[in-house]
Amino acid sequence: MRSLRACACLVLASCGAPGPAGFLAGGAVVASHEAALRPDNPASEDLFRFAPGDVVESFDSAPGHFRLRFARAGRNAVPGADADSSGAPDFVEQSAAIYEQVLARYLDLGFLAPISDEGIADNGGDGRFDVYFVDFGDSSDGAFRRDAAIDGHPHRQVGYMVQENDFAGYGYPSLAAANRTLASHEFFHAVQAAYNGDQGSVVSEGTAVWATETFDPSLGDFEGMIAGYLDNPDHSLDLPLPGPVDPFSYGSALFFEFLSERFGPQIIVELWTALRDGPDDPDPEWFDRIDAVLRAHASTFPDAFLDFATRNLFTGAAAEPARGYARARGYPAVKTTETQAPYSETKMRLFYASTQYYRLPVSGRARVEAALVPSADGDDSVDGLGLVLAMKKGPWYGDVLAFADAGSEPRGLDAKDADTAVVAVVNTNRSGVSKRPGLCIGAPDEVEACRKALAPPAPPPPVQLPAAPPAPTGCGCGDGPAAAAILSVASIVGVRRRRRFR
Repeated sequence: MRSLRACACLVLASCGAPGPAGFLAGGAVVASHEAALRPDNPASEDLFRFAPGDVVESFDSAPGHFRLRFARAGRNAVPGADADSSGAPDFVEQSAAIYEQVLARYLDLGFLAPISDEGIADNGGDGRFDVYFVDFGDSSDGAFRRDAAIDGHPHRQVGYMVQENDFAGYGYPSLAAANRTLASHEFFHAVQAAYNGDQGSVVSEGTAVWATETFDPSLGDFEGMIAGYLDNPDHSLDLPLPGPVDPFSYGSALFFEFLSERFGPQIIVELWTALRDGPDDPDPEWFDRIDAVLRAHASTFPDAFLDFATRNLFTGAAAEPARGYARARGYPAVKTTETQAPYSETKMRLFYASTQYYRLPVSGRARVEAALVPSADGDDSVDGLGLVLAMKKGPWYGDVLAFADAGSEPRGLDAKDADTAVVAVVNTNRSGVSKRPGLCIGAPDEVEACRKALAPPAPPPPVQLPAAPPAPTGCGCGDGPAAAAILSVASIVGVRRRRRFR
């Protein structure tokens, strides 16, 4: 399997009437601060561009949505085979046909096409979408480049593709597989850019990997990427991992596949539609929009994320399409902490929108329970936390229970027919500081003992103050020595009380 791509991150399509060659004419285009000359321009300073001596030819796809630029000689040369004697290299003809198939598939799903580059000076000659074949030297296999934005909508952007010229040494099973993988992923960034080209890498790369899967599930690209998430389920869903190429962002495609399978692929269209900028919302963020998108499907982010965390149990050898994913048999297993019962953890650290999984042998217990213990740091330490309990016999799951509100009471399952128990603690919040509850897993008596041991100490009883002396009888309200004596006693009592509170 190839390595992760290093590519420009972009997003979906925009509103507007069909422009030249069927692409969207989303408004007047203006050069952006990221504008760069196209790779066939002699003045281009792009890292991946044609050499000064290259003879660059063009090939237009049928029915004409794409114009492909290539060279026949030199470092940037494409494979020269021409089996049909058409005069155009088979590699270029195949690529053109694949791009048309990719566009048709995304339009069929309900996405809009990329915005036309008709109004850009250095636009490849016309409003067709341009693809430039240049040598990436095994550093990447392609990228979408932005070179303009819609006037008044800086996040809706226009651009072009640069693609590896021959995939020599890349490890793809065939040139066709390389072309189909690259075109479906990178072109989806162009589709994204017509909605909002400035989203973060999780939604940008995650939905691009998802798009390749919807285009051609046989490619295996999705299965090779989702380990980036399944190896890091305890990481907040919306945050990329540090580093120049982030496997978590690509692996987050699993979450978008979950949304697509549960609610239909239209929900990904709806998510990107919600990210278009406008006068009332000039800088929308996907993680701020996801709950509203889910509510339109009679769900919420907490409910959906708990379901997502539960389905992730059914990966690897435990794959069950009926309870997990349609093509889960090829997925890697989710990362799980192996431990023993009784298990006690004084203070977990649960980041928002993350899950921690625990696996332990039943070892003859008739019932296995799990409980969260609120910390002394505050009453909110279990707010928004869900709990999933599952029993396994060999690789197969039996009963699985998911609790949206874990609370602090023990939750349990019959374990007499199981050999393994799995517990998942799910933080369904979309923001906030990490949660720090205690965790207890084991038989009912073991969990009860653990809860008592982890429970915050009871506050000390309130200080019992001595009763005030009875009020004197008689007049006591006049002036003179008696009144002064009463005032003196009250003053002394008051001082003592203050000292007791120090």
